[in-house]
Amino acid sequence: MFLKSKLKGLPVAILLVIGAAAQCPAQHLWWKVPTGVRDVTCVYGQIKVLATQRYIYYCGCNWNPGEPAGGYTGIQDKGQGIHNMIFSIWDTSPTLHPTVSYASSIVNHGRFGGEGTGSHTDAVIGWKLNSTYEFCAEKKYYPEDNSTLTSVFFKDPQTGKWQKEATITSPNGKFKSVSRFGPTMAAFLENWVGKGRKAPKVALYRLWVGSSPSKLTMVTKAGGDGRWGTVGDWFYLAEGDTDKVDAILRSCKAADKGKFTVGGTGTMSIANKSLHRPLPKG
Repeated sequence: MFLKSKLKGLPVAILLVIGAAAQCPAQHLWWKVPTGVRDVTCVYGQIKVLATQRYIYYCGCNWNPGEPAGGYTGIQDKGQGIHNMIFSIWDTSPTLHPTVSYASSIVNHGRFGGEGTGSHTDAVIGWKLNSTYEFCAEKKYYPEDNSTLTSVFFKDPQTGKWQKEATITSPNGKFKSVSRFGPTMAAFLENWVGKGRKAPKVALYRLWVGSSPSKLTMVTKAGGDGRWGTVGDWFYLAEGDTDKVDAILRSCKAADKGKFTVGGTGTMSIANKSLHRPLPKG
């Protein structure tokens, strides 16, 4: 996925394009982990898609982009009515490869290439426009074999119950960062074939981070590139005709009297919201 940021002061590794085939139009939110939150091993996120077209990826969390065992999870519109979720982790090194150690019955999985190499999972879940998609990802380090298990759960849109999508096991090697999310995390909206740029695509995002599903803090600050900003207590990313995107943002339920903001090169904030819902465990 294309991860080039227009923000200043980010580590050089984040500015790398991951693979020659990964140069796709995208816009990003660069999550600002709250001061005092350290060793993030759990993330919980929400994505609400307001307008879409085929071949769009709405990533809720891309952790450690360009670094060993970086990964991402989110939802896609693959076209022909297929709305799926994906969860992938890149190789720790050329000789240390992640493996899918658990996959639910609805998941397709295997190795991927073309934008770096690693392990990939894919599940059709039928997310819908204007509904909140919820995901939770958790890392657990096992010192006995120096490996980290990363598990991703999603809230089933039909049943409202948490489902475990998959677990990917990554060898840590000499890289201690493999067992943590961050220090850099992003969300993005990617048009991965680069067509239909004028058609509106709009998605709202939130993220919480911490050391476990019961100890999470909301990320209330983010920077961005491309078309981004805030609407109500959400961040948003968008692509498409400006007037059409503006109309969608004004009319969405998150907009207070039709108001929204457009982000630039700085940081923006949304109101803090506490979580009052059970999250998956293990």
